[in-house]
Amino acid sequence: MVGLAVRVIIQGALLCLLGWLFCDINSFEVYSWYSGLWHGLFLPANFVRHLIWEDVLYIAPLHTAAYTVWYWIVGILSILSFFLRRGRR
Repeated sequence: MVGLAVRVIIQGALLCLLGWLFCDINSFEVYSWYSGLWHGLFLPANFVRHLIWEDVLYIAPLHTAAYTVWYWIVGILSILSFFLRRGRR
């Protein structure tokens, strides 16, 4: 049980670091469908960062309809892949 908690904390911290490096969302830029794919991939990381720091965005305020569709499709798959992956050690 402790090993699982440590794994989740380490993976979460690493994912937040990668989200900050590769997927920091600018509130003044309009994002298209391609950005929805990328932002959805980092949805868990950016959401955790948003809970810690208020100025971090996990979804772009200015975006297209296709952005929303791809953001949620990839975001849900990203969350599911984190929790439902097979027992690789």
